[in-house]
Amino acid sequence: WWCSAQGTQWSWRWVAYPGVWAFVAAAILIAVWLVKGAPWQRMTFAPRASLVGGLAALWMALDWPLGPLAAGYLSFAHAMQFLMTALLAAPLLLYGLRIAIVDKAGRAPWSGVPAALGRVLTTPLVAAILFNVIVAVTHTPKVVDGYMKFPLGAFVIDSAWLVGGLLFWWSIIVPVPDHGKFSLPLKLLYLLLGTLFHTLVAMILVSAEFPLYGIYEMAPPFPLIDPLADQKLAGSVMELGGLGLIFCAATIIFFKWAN
Repeated sequence: WWCSAQGTQWSWRWVAYPGVWAFVAAAILIAVWLVKGAPWQRMTFAPRASLVGGLAALWMALDWPLGPLAAGYLSFAHAMQFLMTALLAAPLLLYGLRIAIVDKAGRAPWSGVPAALGRVLTTPLVAAILFNVIVAVTHTPKVVDGYMKFPLGAFVIDSAWLVGGLLFWWSIIVPVPDHGKFSLPLKLLYLLLGTLFHTLVAMILVSAEFPLYGIYEMAPPFPLIDPLADQKLAGSVMELGGLGLIFCAATIIFFKWAN
């Protein structure tokens, strides 16, 4: 029901993953519930396109063929899946839903424990720590080798990436709850410093002299690439792809600050 390592020779034959479809369908239903009515009418082309793009990126990251490739065949597909989930789909979804979230918060503000928990989790320092902890834990060999063999384990890792990405990008994109003096220069610094750990993971993958993940080393051979070359490619994808996405976001923040 979810993409996991199968231990069988890779084939380009399409495979259905109903759990992925249900997950993406739930995300679409939540998005429709948030934007229906006045928020959708106030949204310009950019947030509408961002919302659709975020949902599409999430689906492509989780479903066939990238999903099963990332789960048990190629380390670099695993890196691409992380980037598409945490650093691409998450900010696109938040930007697309920003007006709706602000509208919902204004008409029915949270109170009590939910409000306190939401404020704590979206506090920049807390969000950055949680995001980096998720990145660290989900890229350790013990977790990857132990969890990616089972649909539930792979689901937990993929969901953790999405949740971590949403928390990390929230304070940059969504203005509620108000975190006080979190100005554009601080957002720029937060963005650059808060993603350093994924750069460290990428450097480890590139510099390692032997495969770190047994699940990819022992996977059925994939044409044209061996496990160590695959791992170095994963580190390069994670480093260059991540830097590219962060640079785009940092450029937008910088020019907003300059104006």
